[in-house]
Amino acid sequence: MGASDPNSAQQHPAPGLDAERVLGSVLEGLREDVSAPAEGVRRVYRFASDRMRAGIGDEAAFRRAFQTTLYAPLLGHVEARVEALERRGEAARASVWVRAADGASARFTVALARARHGDRSGCWLLSGLARDGVDL
Repeated sequence: MGASDPNSAQQHPAPGLDAERVLGSVLEGLREDVSAPAEGVRRVYRFASDRMRAGIGDEAAFRRAFQTTLYAPLLGHVEARVEALERRGEAARASVWVRAADGASARFTVALARARHGDRSGCWLLSGLARDGVDL
């Protein structure tokens, strides 16, 4: 998507995007990942904090992570609902329910934080993602 696309700003970190819009953009990308393979995971990677990237790896490692049974319900999901989003200063935590294409449902906890350093300073970024009820 080019810079003239009004939605392109929501596909890349920007200081003007709040935590809710970042979460919505990431969920939308993951939903559309089936029709545009790799785009949703690419968006997750763009919005991932440096710490999250260090823990998972490069974009290919993110793709592999989302192909596991743990995170697969997010790819191509048919419905997503943010059940709660709590902000505390420069951090936020959300509970997200998704219904996968196969009809199964899952809940995830998503952590976000505003970057303080680097070229994405001031941007809300994903700092964690965990499937509820799974021992990690």
